[in-house]
Amino acid sequence: MSTDSFIARLAKADFADAVGIAIGRNSVSAALVRKRFNAVTLVAAASTELSGPAEARDADITGFLREFVDSHDAQGARTSIALDRRDAFIARLQLPATAAENIDNVVTYELDRLTPLPSESVYSDHFTTPVGTEGERIAATVVVAPREHVEGARDLVASAGLAPTVVTAQPVALCDYANFCTGGQPQVCGVFARDDDQETMTVCCDGSLVSSHRYDGRGPDSPLTALRREVERALPDRTADEPRIIRDDDDMTSIGMARLAPEEFLESVSNPNAQQLTAIGAALGRLNEGRNKLNLLPAELVQPEEAVGMRELGLAAAVIALALFLVGAVALKNMQVSSALASELGRLDPLVTEVSRQEAETRALAEKVKLLEGSRGASTVEYLRELTALVPKTAYLTTFRYRNERLEVDGIADKASELISILEKSRYFKDVEFTAPTTKYLQTKERFSLRMGLEE
Repeated sequence: MSTDSFIARLAKADFADAVGIAIGRNSVSAALVRKRFNAVTLVAAASTELSGPAEARDADITGFLREFVDSHDAQGARTSIALDRRDAFIARLQLPATAAENIDNVVTYELDRLTPLPSESVYSDHFTTPVGTEGERIAATVVVAPREHVEGARDLVASAGLAPTVVTAQPVALCDYANFCTGGQPQVCGVFARDDDQETMTVCCDGSLVSSHRYDGRGPDSPLTALRREVERALPDRTADEPRIIRDDDDMTSIGMARLAPEEFLESVSNPNAQQLTAIGAALGRLNEGRNKLNLLPAELVQPEEAVGMRELGLAAAVIALALFLVGAVALKNMQVSSALASELGRLDPLVTEVSRQEAETRALAEKVKLLEGSRGASTVEYLRELTALVPKTAYLTTFRYRNERLEVDGIADKASELISILEKSRYFKDVEFTAPTTKYLQTKERFSLRMGLEE
């Protein structure tokens, strides 16, 4: 095992129990998951049906949770609640990477557009993931739920003797479950789960939630077709990947959600349903086994967990012992590396001297070439100065590239179409054209990509 993987495993180590609770329209499920250092096991999972008026349903939920906690001695467990998919709004924003510094303000500004409810009547949270390979964009996944649903679920669980510290949504819990079962390997997958009379398609990318929509199994689109269409819309940079389909039951084109789990993880529970697997995913997220760090519960409603106990002391002792071992191993490795470096430096010293001499000669030749070619035309700096002088003050550039005797620029403007005529008037540029259709940005701006040739 490499040092990086060892440190990553150490960072995820824990000694704790977690209870995940999934609340649906007509049923509620709970799961108890135990983690000892890096070994994770499912202790129990159960469900109960709900019927009758709201007061009776609330009493049934409280009674079910009390019985579950008492029968499995889970009074001090960490607790996470997964709201029903129909009680949450999920949206995804693609933004420039520079927006990461003010992502909270950006999401707050966009909240009224993302949900039909007033912003003061909802709780929300978000997380960001990089988009593409250039590092120029990020995607913000935003989950929003009405305050009454979040507070109601929290109060119900608290009345059963638990201290809920996280309220999330069903799609988030499903992605955390899939990420745990696949060992956190990078992949795009679609989790198709049925709850009562509704089936949903939850899209996960490298363990993170991308989107969640209702899926009509009676429609013309197969699960794979629907998944690929959603990947093209939300993950255009991952369309070359072969997406994986995960469903409630196995068939010829997918793998069952239960069978996806590691060997012996579900040994204590036979044939868990989708809601129980959602509860398991909520518990796994509470044990640092998920990638979606999301909590709809505001800090003022979070009940404090139990004080430091044997689990925390055991974890601290294990961390100290492993840290000492790691320090010793690193020190020994450093001694070996230092000895090898000293020997290698003695061998390379004359070579470095020769390379330095050649570099000096190369710099002298480069200065001569620069002097000889200085009159061949405008420099890149001059092109950039001309470009920034012509672009209106209402527009700005995000990318400037010079390759193959052409300039390529990306940016945002009020009216991108006017830029072509402005740039064509310059003595430096010719053949100005769009390389991609303009797209809407925020409310009044347009994102553009231009390419132009250079006048001799």
